[in-house]
Amino acid sequence: MKPSLEIRDPLHGPIAVNKEEMKVIDSAFVQRLRGIKQTGFAELAFPGATHNRYSHSLGAFHLAGRAFDRIFDDFEFSDNEEKYRLRACLRMAALLHDIGHGPLSHAIEQAMPSRKELNGKAGQATHEDYTEAIIRKSQLTDVLNSVYGEGFPASVISIINGENECPEFFKAGKDRVSLFPIFSSLISGELDVDRMDYLVRDSLYCGIPYGQFDRDWIFSNLLYQRIEDEIFLALDSRAIYALEDFLLSRYHMYLMVYLHHKSVVYDEMLFQFLKDSGDQARLPSSVEEYLKVDDHWLMDRLRASKSPWAQKIILHKPYRMLLELHSEQNEEAKKYADELEAKLKEDKIPYFRSSSTGLLSKYSLESTPKGKAFPIYIIYRDPRFTSAQSPGASFEALESATPIFERYHRKKIIDRIFADV
Repeated sequence: MKPSLEIRDPLHGPIAVNKEEMKVIDSAFVQRLRGIKQTGFAELAFPGATHNRYSHSLGAFHLAGRAFDRIFDDFEFSDNEEKYRLRACLRMAALLHDIGHGPLSHAIEQAMPSRKELNGKAGQATHEDYTEAIIRKSQLTDVLNSVYGEGFPASVISIINGENECPEFFKAGKDRVSLFPIFSSLISGELDVDRMDYLVRDSLYCGIPYGQFDRDWIFSNLLYQRIEDEIFLALDSRAIYALEDFLLSRYHMYLMVYLHHKSVVYDEMLFQFLKDSGDQARLPSSVEEYLKVDDHWLMDRLRASKSPWAQKIILHKPYRMLLELHSEQNEEAKKYADELEAKLKEDKIPYFRSSSTGLLSKYSLESTPKGKAFPIYIIYRDPRFTSAQSPGASFEALESATPIFERYHRKKIIDRIFADV
């Protein structure tokens, strides 16, 4: 399908879009993401970070197409229709992966309804539940069905959730191998297009260097590895150092940006407001009503509230950070933190203590409904051949190919005390 237009992006330049994809991009639920900041309260520390989840979703959508074209350049599909259908599904999963995200902060999930109200399941709803509900049973569902055919939404949800509801949909080529594992890894995995967009995008708008990595080299070396009747994500061994740099970039972005003390204190104050506000900021269980929920929706409720937490957020008068401890600091420092907390209690000064965790990777810990996350492989070329898919090539699991997971296996804990002083 020929692209009919281009969307200009400050990160990727022109993003080619065909008329079918444009119908989905122009739909109300995708456009809603324009009203939700990508990094929430981070703009209070990094004033340039006002970019939104819409631009990030477009970036992930673009990278998904780029990854598909690179990986499957020499893959023999049954026909062009099969290739187009699978490529479209991967691109749509990337575009829609954040479609259910709430405003400002993950703290908003405190105000989400029960899953029973949303989808009949047990427990508290999350933004992932909204994503699934929007794709399955909203006006967006009708758009996807009309553009790509009945059953397409279930395939998109399969990729996003990591649970294959449509096994036949993902089979390709004369051998009918399943592309589902590699699709799942590309959308939500250790080397996914989500992270490969937001790290560089957030770094650009925050005006800091930590999220930069050699994305072009990684893309140039993306491969697939067939194991029995499934296709898994793989990377040429010559890009292993770029991959390690990518993992470290994400780690440092969390420590320096996403867990910045200003973001943390505002997230905590929002959490306290939502906990105490009752129905004042309760999110609707109707997905069509949820269409109205964005940062402006939440800010209107904060402005209208008499809650002291809401007033502190609106007036930019957060609790003051009195102490910040990092996990590698000595016991004397930790003892001082406990003494400070006891003193605040004794003097009846309102405070809270917040613990933030930074971790290089959950790769060996992540789970899908099938169990362990889909593996990623490193491929070593046979020097006699140019192709990594040659008979003489060898491969091993990512965690065995690099020592970085072992070196950075410990969690980084940042313990902070904030008080109303």
